[in-house]
Amino acid sequence: MKYILEDQVTLITGGSQGLGKQFAQKYYQETINSKIIIVSRSEEKLRNAVTDIILTATNRKKQEALLRNDEQTVNLLEDSRMDIDPIIINEHTLHSTIADHRLFYMPCDLSDYESVASLFQTLTMVNMLPTQVLSCAGGSTPKLFKDLSGYELESGVRMNYLTALYLSHQVARIIPNCHLILFSSVTAFFPFIGYSQYAPLKVSLKALVGILRHELPYARISCIYPGNFQSEGFELEEVTKPDITKSIEGPSYPISCEECCDKIVWWLEMGYDDITTDFIGWLLMSLDMGLNKHNNKSFLWICQLLIGTLANLIIVPIYMLICSIQIRSWHNKQSHQE
Repeated sequence: MKYILEDQVTLITGGSQGLGKQFAQKYYQETINSKIIIVSRSEEKLRNAVTDIILTATNRKKQEALLRNDEQTVNLLEDSRMDIDPIIINEHTLHSTIADHRLFYMPCDLSDYESVASLFQTLTMVNMLPTQVLSCAGGSTPKLFKDLSGYELESGVRMNYLTALYLSHQVARIIPNCHLILFSSVTAFFPFIGYSQYAPLKVSLKALVGILRHELPYARISCIYPGNFQSEGFELEEVTKPDITKSIEGPSYPISCEECCDKIVWWLEMGYDDITTDFIGWLLMSLDMGLNKHNNKSFLWICQLLIGTLANLIIVPIYMLICSIQIRSWHNKQSHQE
């Protein structure tokens, strides 16, 4: 199944901000016929996101028209800026409204199974079942396990696993021949101190992808393992992230959200389904060659197999020893401070 942006009905969860919103922006700006539906819990954020996406695209077209000295187009675009009315999809949405617009929103608590089922019932009713589904919803609260609240632990499960689980289940039942794109994390390859609220759920997503590839032979199942990228979520993570977590991660230079999105789209268009956004992520994937690797579609996977084998025998034991020393030293320092 070839990945293309044009002529799609694309459902994007977590579409009100971050990478999900960036994907919606890309589809809206770079296609003519595709329909885009963004989903998240907050209707206010969704409406703001729709308005911002349309304004950004309009401003871009206006700049292009100015370069061409096309005053008529500039004036038309200026008028359209004043007439943005975000369109919600529900059981009352008219088919004529859907035909006349390309960007829509649907508020939904994706961590509630009945809400997700209702969302797909509505999409079926208005004849807008997606051909592509991007599960971008998620977020991390990096803290030591003992410092996390019960609410933060539960939120981690809901945001990072249940949202993707329930969405995938509806896809399997209703549209088993679509392209499902799940977003895991490089921490799925190397979970370490500070990510107990996040990494275990991303590992679970990685396992789910392997199973879905066995069970849905007519679907294309892709899994993305992004590294750090600039977003609202990244800024919040840096506030709570323990020093020892930052130390093991090393210096972090997050790429822009736009660059992250463009890289993922490029790899998907090239036919790959297990995608990282930086070289470190690719190396970490190389060390994670399990029984499902025969079903893996990543760049130079044979090289990954060889590198992973050698690294696991020689480099990884040394690196893990260094990590153990770092963590032990950090614990001793914490004990002295207490």
